[in-house]
Amino acid sequence: MRHMAFLRVYVPLEKLHERLHQLARNAAKLSRADIEAEAAERLNQRLQPDSFSLAPRSSDPPIIRVLEAVDLAGKTRQYFHVNYLERAAFESQYMRRKYFDDELYNRLVPPKTLDTLEKISELQADAGLISRPVPNMRMELWQVPLVWLAAFTGDPEDYDYQSTTESIVDGTRVVRRVRDFYVAFHQISWVYRYFDTYGPDPQKHPYRKALVKLDSWMASYNIRRPFEGLLELDYGALTQYAWPDEAGKLLAEGHAAIEEVSQLEDDLENEFLEINDDYGIFPGVPPAMLKRAADTMQAKYQAAARIWERISRYEHAN
Repeated sequence: MRHMAFLRVYVPLEKLHERLHQLARNAAKLSRADIEAEAAERLNQRLQPDSFSLAPRSSDPPIIRVLEAVDLAGKTRQYFHVNYLERAAFESQYMRRKYFDDELYNRLVPPKTLDTLEKISELQADAGLISRPVPNMRMELWQVPLVWLAAFTGDPEDYDYQSTTESIVDGTRVVRRVRDFYVAFHQISWVYRYFDTYGPDPQKHPYRKALVKLDSWMASYNIRRPFEGLLELDYGALTQYAWPDEAGKLLAEGHAAIEEVSQLEDDLENEFLEINDDYGIFPGVPPAMLKRAADTMQAKYQAAARIWERISRYEHAN
C-alpha cells in the first residue's frame, strides 16, 4: 500500500474541535519527517505477516499533519489535517475491493472488522472530531487522478500560495505540492466551466464527470477567502514515476486552449456589439476554432491519461 497518493485538506486550528487543539499544538512541535515516520511505522507494524491487522488500534491518537504558509500580510499561519486511521482504513476498502480477488478480499477484509471500523468512525463523527459527510482527504492506489492535477494548474493569482517540497519517508523520496484551497477550488470551477462550453463532448466525457465530483467535494468546505485552508497533493512513493509531473503540464496546455477560445469569443462579441449596437445577434466563434480548441483539449487529456496508464502498469509487477 506504499504506492498511494493523497489529496488532503488543511484548515486553521479554530476550525478543529476543541478536543483536538492540544493534540494539534503538540503536532506543530514536530517536524513533518517525524510525523510521517510515525505514520509509516504504524502502517508497517500492521502489515507485518505475524501481526497483520486491517484495523488500527483504537487507542492510537490521530495522525495530525501540519503546514505553514505566510499570508499577504506577512503573517505565518498554521494549518492542520487530522487523519483518524480508523476512518481512513474504512474508506480504503474500495481499493481492496478493486485490486484484490474475492478470496483474498474476504480474508483480509472480514465483515466484522469493517463493521467495527464503521462504528468507530461514526462515533468520531458524532463527537465532532471528523466530518461525516465530507471526508478531509482523497486517496488512490497506483495513480494520481488527472482531476487532482487540474487543481494545481493555471497562472498563480496575486493572493495565491503555492509550494513544492521533497522529503524522504521510510526510505522513499516523496514530493508534495500545496496550494491555497480557495484558489485551487476556483481553478477547478474555471476548468469545469470552460470544459462545459468548449470541451470535447462535455456531457459524456470522464474528465468532466471527475471535475463535477471534485468541485462538489471542495464546495462542501465553504472556504470563501484565500488563506482559510490549504490543499496538499502528496504523490507518495509514486514520486519516482510521476515527478516532474508531465501529465499535469499536458492538462494545463489543454486548459489553456479552451480558455483561449473563450477569451477570443468575448473579444469578438465586444467588437461585434460596438459595430452593430445592442440589437445585433453575435454569431459566435467560427466552428473551426471551436473544434480546434476541443480537439486540443482532448489530445492533451489523452496524452496525460496515457502517462498514468503507463505508470499504473507497475502495479502488476508489484
